[in-house]
Amino acid sequence: SHAVTSDISVAETARAAEFFLSDGVILTGIATGMQANPKELMEIKQAVRIPVFIGSGVSVENVEEYMAADAMIIGSHFKKAGYWANEVDFERIKKFMTKINQLRK
Repeated sequence: SHAVTSDISVAETARAAEFFLSDGVILTGIATGMQANPKELMEIKQAVRIPVFIGSGVSVENVEEYMAADAMIIGSHFKKAGYWANEVDFERIKKFMTKINQLRK
């Protein structure tokens, strides 16, 4: 679909989703676990009133770039070695949530 929609910005796409009564939009990177573009997050947040979610690539190292999102979907980062097919690594979750709590202060 990228060839079909390459001339349409993510903000325009989000506005279309809002127009068609979507409950929210999810901004992702180009593949599972790949970081979404923080600049695009801000463009979308300014363009729509519906919730904006980050759907990939959030980690303890970059979470501060996504705090403007209404929510974050985190999978791979919470797995052992950050690999989506591995078991959940509770120490990674604890470290992440510690960072979140610091950023919220």
